[in-house]
Amino acid sequence: MINLMFCGNDRVFDGMIISLLSITKYCKEKLNIYILTMDLQDIDKKYRPISNEQVEVLKNIVKSANFKSDIHLIDITKYFKEEMLSSVNIKTHYTPYILIRLFLDKIDDLPDKVLYLDSDLVIYKNIESLFNIDIEKYDFAAAIDYIGQFFIDKKYINSGVLLMNIKKMKKERAFEKCRKIVLTKRMLLPDQTALNKICKDKKYIERKYNEQKEKQDDTVIRHFSMTIKPMFLLNKSKRIIVKKYCSILKWIPIIKFLNIKPWNIDGIHEIYCIHDFDDILDKYQKIKGECK
Repeated sequence: MINLMFCGNDRVFDGMIISLLSITKYCKEKLNIYILTMDLQDIDKKYRPISNEQVEVLKNIVKSANFKSDIHLIDITKYFKEEMLSSVNIKTHYTPYILIRLFLDKIDDLPDKVLYLDSDLVIYKNIESLFNIDIEKYDFAAAIDYIGQFFIDKKYINSGVLLMNIKKMKKERAFEKCRKIVLTKRMLLPDQTALNKICKDKKYIERKYNEQKEKQDDTVIRHFSMTIKPMFLLNKSKRIIVKKYCSILKWIPIIKFLNIKPWNIDGIHEIYCIHDFDDILDKYQKIKGECK
């Protein structure tokens, strides 16, 4: 059995569909999946939780590969509002949902070992080899952050793929310590930076398990996180598509940070020129059509 975790609101439901379609394409093991969500519509009307109806859609995906697989929806709104509303990081470039993982100590009956995955991932091989990495002596296993290694620290990890030793992190009060930092210290990537600072026992895993740049022959997981693109390499039509489908942060005139997600299909095809998971995207579009 493989224990997986996703976090977010209904705006990343599309990403969860694509991720689970790609996972189950290669992995037929029993999947025990936890989806953590919050209802923060009183902060922003867009902050709607993942619904039970959406979970049923995701269950159909995983059960089609192994009928023993299951998904558990956990709402942590109460814990978040009790502790985090006064955080200096409540309003950043990212939504408050990036902080959900810092509340895992509040949840009873979680397995000792869980593979957390961001919702902007596409899987190209069986993830069983990743889940089976021994982390008994570590807080978690993760890969180096492609951008952060240059601008923050050469050992700065990317938390989009995180094989977590929940038992050890709870025992050491790592989640509580991370929340304390996030409450008072403003950070560009609050959850990720807190995990980097607090957790000292990190196991560094190969880039193939969290490829943040371009797919390689050995890539297991392609993470469509923010990346850098020289704009002079794009023709006019592609620059228009960039503006339509990407979140762009200005840095210098010829460099842009691109944030194209797997469900931004035109951007995936026309900016990144990626077509190697079109079969997954076809299934995703069919499922989305049936959901309407």
